[in-house]
Amino acid sequence: MYERRPGDRRWSSLSSGGSAQRSSRRRASLVFSAALLIVVAALAAWSSACGDSPAVATEAPEAKTVLAVQKKMPFQIMIPAFLPKDFDRAGMKLKIDQAGPGGEPMVELVYSTEEGKTVTVQEWVPVNPDLESLAASRPIETKWGRGWFLKQGEDLVAVWTDVGPTRVSVFTTSLDVLPAGKVLAVAETLGPASNKQVFSFDAKPRRIKEMAPPEPFKVPVKKGVQKLTLVVTPGGYSPLRFSVKQGVPVKLTFRQLGQVGCGNELIFPADPVNPSSLRLATPSDQAVLEYTPEVLGTFEFHCSHLMYKGLVTVRE
Repeated sequence: MYERRPGDRRWSSLSSGGSAQRSSRRRASLVFSAALLIVVAALAAWSSACGDSPAVATEAPEAKTVLAVQKKMPFQIMIPAFLPKDFDRAGMKLKIDQAGPGGEPMVELVYSTEEGKTVTVQEWVPVNPDLESLAASRPIETKWGRGWFLKQGEDLVAVWTDVGPTRVSVFTTSLDVLPAGKVLAVAETLGPASNKQVFSFDAKPRRIKEMAPPEPFKVPVKKGVQKLTLVVTPGGYSPLRFSVKQGVPVKLTFRQLGQVGCGNELIFPADPVNPSSLRLATPSDQAVLEYTPEVLGTFEFHCSHLMYKGLVTVRE
């Protein structure tokens, strides 16, 4: 994870893909944007039901700004129906020259209060969505389906969710104004900007409901050896959780994609009592660790600064 402020997307992960795949996902985004127009009315009902005051059926102050640049983007730009009144919608800062984790076009909407507190919404259509991860997050349920939630003490809350083919990141460091449950509410009321956007200042905080993490990836045995490539990206490790069979030799290849800061050094529990250290000198470098797992259990592997973390399980 980058040692930078949240605004520079330190939780994004790099991905790659061909132009054909990118074009296909963009076409899917445009088709989905038409369907999104239908949900505006549903968002109005949702906002009215969950707030203490009725939703306002009028032009959202930031809608004109969004609509003015919409033709420049290959996907539908969305704005939240819910946002606390402390945030200045009319003064929203919109950036359309941003790059997503895989280099794809991305928009960034930054809402601020008079005191300088902010909430940021980033939107992009990932080339390889399965290869992107919100580092150190845990899966949660959202209105849109599976999402990811990250909370770092009282300093940061971030929610990732997929609205159709569009991936959205909502994050803030102003938890006193926008606590975790309301960050999720912002993400769940996203809809396309329109001339009569329905919006609300009030919403009940949503309960963060965690989902069970996926089963660890089982490293296959080929010719008597368990072979695995462990990749670190700015978004974390891939695979994040995996398992190996006790007593069968393992060949682990460690490499990186992109600039990962302290993630270029891996502390790995080949021997849980005396972990091994693998260090990559350059982004194109790779390191190989060969060992035979003997101790049953689940063990953490991480970078030198404990910013990146993953789990390996030794099974019978």
